[in-house]
Amino acid sequence: MSRRKDIDQLRGIAILLMVMVHSAATWAPTDASTTSILALVIAGLGGLAAPLFVTVGGWVTVQSSWTLRKALIRFAFLYAAQIAVNISAPQLFDPFSPGVLTLFALLYLTAPLWVRISENLQATLFFGFTLLTLNYVLLGNHDALDWDDRTYVGGIIEHVEHLLLTGTYPFLPWILFSLFGASLNNTKPSRRTLVLLGFVGIAVSAYFLYKSVQESIPFAQPSGEAMLTFFPANTAFLIAAITGVLLIWAMLENRSSVIGLHHLGRLSLSLYVLHFIPLSVFSDSDLNLYSASAVTIFYTLLWWPLSVVHQARIPQYSLENAMRNMTHQREEEGA
Repeated sequence: MSRRKDIDQLRGIAILLMVMVHSAATWAPTDASTTSILALVIAGLGGLAAPLFVTVGGWVTVQSSWTLRKALIRFAFLYAAQIAVNISAPQLFDPFSPGVLTLFALLYLTAPLWVRISENLQATLFFGFTLLTLNYVLLGNHDALDWDDRTYVGGIIEHVEHLLLTGTYPFLPWILFSLFGASLNNTKPSRRTLVLLGFVGIAVSAYFLYKSVQESIPFAQPSGEAMLTFFPANTAFLIAAITGVLLIWAMLENRSSVIGLHHLGRLSLSLYVLHFIPLSVFSDSDLNLYSASAVTIFYTLLWWPLSVVHQARIPQYSLENAMRNMTHQREEEGA
């Protein structure tokens, strides 16, 4: 079964957005405004990186032949990759901090459960609504945690807590995006349906914006007091992020790849791990707003031609290929 370039292209966009937001956070001047148009655009697009990444992961998992042996190997491989990321960025993470790769590890291990739910649209909607409600109710228990609280691991119990609930990318509520992606694969909604759902999401998000203005609180911030927060991923953010993913999906599904953009998607794991190394090495660079913007754009786009050259010259050398070889599985569609 051949890979779908449009799905790899979606994943490629997700990794570019993720590199962009990490670069911007690393090199932003200390006095940079968080409410300027530029800052809001970067935050808005960057906020869609992980949701799109995890949604594509859910779509791909439906295509993958799941076995317990394969799941355990991937679980261990992704855990090791997360530790490599943590070690390469000590200014951000504790060596054993759960992150987006450990989220993928746990999602793949539990795939038979949520993929089965995604096969039924009514069950998917019920589970999604329940998760959004539960997230809203329980958010107050850990919304005051700062970055250090979410990344420091003092033992196995704290590691499990971060993995499931209180980390940067906890299983709850991020499983929502995997379930959503799997449902897109199983139910195959039309582009018109996706756009209509997207406009409903836009209307709800507009209400959040109106409420933030009325209550004089920021509309979106990575953390702290705001209508939409990423750490933790509050319910308003989840709704807005699903809306953004819906619209991107409607625009790019079944569309031809843009000048090799799908190559980025085929190397998303490798690029995710590698892009932290230069960020860590040059994290102390003192840049003004213009130079920081130029460096961020250059660094983000640099991975695009590099991925094209890699796939043309040495496609066998990648973390993706190593993981496939370890599971002795032929490359599956989008895997």
